[in-house]
Amino acid sequence: MSIEQRNDPRVITVDRATAAVLRAETLVVLESNSHHLEDVERYGAAGRRALRAVYADAFAVLDAVGWGGAGADGREPPVPPSPVAVPLTAGLMAQLRERRRDLGHLNLDRLSPLAAEPPDLAAITATRLAAQALDRLRTAFTRPPVPTA
Repeated sequence: MSIEQRNDPRVITVDRATAAVLRAETLVVLESNSHHLEDVERYGAAGRRALRAVYADAFAVLDAVGWGGAGADGREPPVPPSPVAVPLTAGLMAQLRERRRDLGHLNLDRLSPLAAEPPDLAAITATRLAAQALDRLRTAFTRPPVPTA
């Protein structure tokens, strides 16, 4: 993606279950892009802005759906009310499309007759539900926005 390309957020309303999937998959997107930070000093200004965009888009989503996990005080942060308004950009949606593809491959690998262990049906179900949530999210993102009066 070019940093000159518009990447304005589109606000999508999701339920708590979809917000939880979005949180988990957004964290994976951040982790999978973390290797770029190792070379950030070698990037020019354009490369640094492009990397910033990936992280800024993901952080905006995490701010909306909650960061999850215990805080410094050891307590869980409050769960955002349902429905949750989430700002999604085309750039982050492209990253989540890759995650959706990966989830599909993960379940195929788990169901392979060559797998070393019998399939974990709970993990397969959780991955399938996450993939379905990402499919719904992509559909909502590509649907034309409803005009406001």
